[in-house]
Amino acid sequence: MRLGTLLLNFLFREIPIHLINLITSLLPNHIITNRIRGLLMKPFFGECGRRVQIGKGVIINNPGSLYLGNDCYISHYCYIQAKGNVTLENNVIVGPMSIIASSNHVFKNGVATHTGKSDSICIGEGTWCGGHVVITSGINIGGKSIIAAGAIVTKDIPNSKKAAGVPAKVIGDL
Repeated sequence: MRLGTLLLNFLFREIPIHLINLITSLLPNHIITNRIRGLLMKPFFGECGRRVQIGKGVIINNPGSLYLGNDCYISHYCYIQAKGNVTLENNVIVGPMSIIASSNHVFKNGVATHTGKSDSICIGEGTWCGGHVVITSGINIGGKSIIAAGAIVTKDIPNSKKAAGVPAKVIGDL
C-alpha cells in the first residue's frame, strides 16, 4: 500500500474510530450506548448494516475492510484486525474479549518478520461466537453456528455446527 493511502486511512478512518471510543468510554456498556457507537463508527467501515452494536473498548484496525450486516453485535473489548477483509453477515454476535485477526506474520529463516500475509475471514449469518474466541486468517464459519467460549478457530466450520476447543473442532449439529 502506498504511503499516501496509509496516511489517508490513518487520518480519516483510524483516528475517528479511536476518538469515538475515547468519547464514549465513560458511558455504560448498554444497548443504547452500543448502538450509538455503531452509528458513529458506521461511516468508517467498508459496509455496515442497520442496528449494529459496538461494545465499549472494541479496537478495530483497518475499519475500511470490515463489512457488517444488519443486527451485528461486537461485544466489549474485542480486537478486530481487518487487513485481509473481515465480513460479519446479518445477526452475527461476537462475545467479549474475542480476537478476529485476518493477517499473520511472515516467517523468514525461522524468524517472525514485521511483514504480514492477509487472508479474508467470513462469519455466516446468525452465528454466535462466545467470549474469548480467536478466529485466525483465512477462516469461513458457516451460518447458524455456535463457537464455544475460548475456542481458537484455525479451520473452516460448516453451517449449523457447534465447535469448541483449542484448536476448535466440530462437536455437534444445531
